[in-house]
Amino acid sequence: MKKFLIIFSMMLFSISYAATSTTNWNSEAALKRVNTIGAKLLKANNINHNIKFTVSETDDINAYADINKEVHVYKGLLQYVDNDEELAGVISHEMGHIINGHCAKQGILNAGIATVASAVTTNEYASAIGQTLAASKISRNDEFEADISGVDIMTKAGYNPLAMISLLNKISGNYLDILESHPSGEKRLMNVYNYIEYNYPAKIKTGFKSDSYTKALAVITPNVEKRKASKWQTAKYERQQKKLLVKKEKRLKKMQGTNTVWDGYFTTLQYLSAGEQ
Repeated sequence: MKKFLIIFSMMLFSISYAATSTTNWNSEAALKRVNTIGAKLLKANNINHNIKFTVSETDDINAYADINKEVHVYKGLLQYVDNDEELAGVISHEMGHIINGHCAKQGILNAGIATVASAVTTNEYASAIGQTLAASKISRNDEFEADISGVDIMTKAGYNPLAMISLLNKISGNYLDILESHPSGEKRLMNVYNYIEYNYPAKIKTGFKSDSYTKALAVITPNVEKRKASKWQTAKYERQQKKLLVKKEKRLKKMQGTNTVWDGYFTTLQYLSAGEQ
């Protein structure tokens, strides 16, 4: 169990895509850029979680947060984003995972699934699949929450939250997400757009200049028009956004702390796991 926890403590709420080229790379400048944006986000939001930022010289277009409250940004991603606005979206999203305790929660869930899997028999197979599906759903919900947390974080720091949509449209594929840890691209785009439209309507009017955002609107606009044409969908949208507004207030309080409930649970699990050795 201890080995398992170590593996998953180096996790894994990642934004990823594919490999890219290695041109015009300056590691010191890249680290300075990431830390400058990260520091600006922390200060503007009065975040007390002692989050640190690193840059990896790996060509994959990827970023992730781990249980040690570190945000890791890969070289490939830094060469892939078009501007600091999109990079702020990446960093804010990963900070959202840390602030909401997602890394610790996922570590606990994975530990539970590993325990079940190690004892699986033929008769227990359905139960094991059920555990996996439940964890996937929780992970997808965490991605939704990290996206909108990132929107709040970057907006408070003066970045355009529509850059999050521009970024997600580049990296999010559309697929059947029942067995995936990340929700499909269209669902993520609509989750973020609806949240911005409700909480930051002026930003929607201002817009965002990027080819990726323009392409995203081709997916988003028909859904928005369909929703506005339906009283039932409009009412559902209002209910959802009001619930998210309540969660937003709770999230603001989480930013002021240094740990979440899930962090405490994970620390306890680590302690108990160490005692088994």
